[in-house]
Amino acid sequence: MVPPANCFTVLVIDDMLPNRVLLGKVLKSAGYAVVEATDGVEALTLLEDRGLLPDVIVTDIEMPGMDGITLVDRVRRLDLPSSQIPVIAASGNADELMRRDALAAGCDVFLTKPFDLNVLRREIAGLIKTRRQSAGNRADTPASESAPNRIELRLREAK
Repeated sequence: MVPPANCFTVLVIDDMLPNRVLLGKVLKSAGYAVVEATDGVEALTLLEDRGLLPDVIVTDIEMPGMDGITLVDRVRRLDLPSSQIPVIAASGNADELMRRDALAAGCDVFLTKPFDLNVLRREIAGLIKTRRQSAGNRADTPASESAPNRIELRLREAK
């Protein structure tokens, strides 16, 4: 599937079909192209082997095969442009440890299910906007200075 040139793409990863269907409908109605994966293994195959480069990844944490935290950790270690894709992680059984583990693995945002779909849309739009702005600054700024550690960002926001 090739999205239109003026369309942003979201990779939705969830082992539960109803969740993927709901997120797909909500995101498509907001104008996003949606690519689905049923678990971390399938998502990693799309990113590594098929060269998928979505604008944002939305992943469940608790999935069979490869969970969301392991997936994000593996994505961040890729030597591909996909390693820089913003990630929103979500779980219905979230606790503080899971949230910290997800952020430490490289997630940009952590949401607890069921989440407010308006909040999800705002988070996706915000991540895309931030990524586009930082891409414009990359030519002028060394990479080590342009991308603060995600954990540091989350800690600053919490204050």
